Amino acid sequence: MYNGIGLATARGSGTNGYVQRNTAFIMKGKEDVKFKTEEDIRRLDAAANREPNQGILDHERKRKLEVKCMELEEVLEEQGYADTEIEEKVSAYRKMLLSKEVSKKAFAEVDEFGRPVLKETHQIAEAQKEKNKQLKEAFGISEYFVEGSSFDPNRRALEEAARGGGREKTGLEEDDRDGKKEKKRKKKKKTGR
Repeated sequence: MYNGIGLATARGSGTNGYVQRNTAFIMKGKEDVKFKTEEDIRRLDAAANREPNQGILDHERKRKLEVKCMELEEVLEEQGYADTEIEEKVSAYRKMLLSKEVSKKAFAEVDEFGRPVLKETHQIAEAQKEKNKQLKEAFGISEYFVEGSSFDPNRRALEEAARGGGREKTGLEEDDRDGKKEKKRKKKKKTGR
């Protein structure tokens, strides 16, 4: 055996132990690199940054609220309350839960460290959206930031156009500013003499 190839010993193999190269084996060449098109990139980006479906999230919250109301109703029935009394208490409990639900995270499950337990894709998407929003605020990124504009020399003009509320910068405004600066310099020179 040389370099871990071949038989440890030729004894009992019926051969002389000579190792040959397998000429029938064809090496697999490098596969062609398949580059993603702009459309593929956009599709992948859209799938990664998918917006949460508010209808599904609201339905899940309402379902959890109704489950809590049903649990209360069962407990009251076991304790022997009358049907009208049960309905009144359950409706009062439902109103209390609805007023508490304003924060939208009132029925969210949390783990032992107080972090929300997310199980469904829309919950995960909503949490990711909130996390991205906090991260943008922490880094001071404007909500009008145009992605990829950092490499563009006209970045500020693009951000202004995205902002929409501000007027677009043109060369005329810059000329006006230069003219005003020039006038101020001339006035300072005249008053300084």
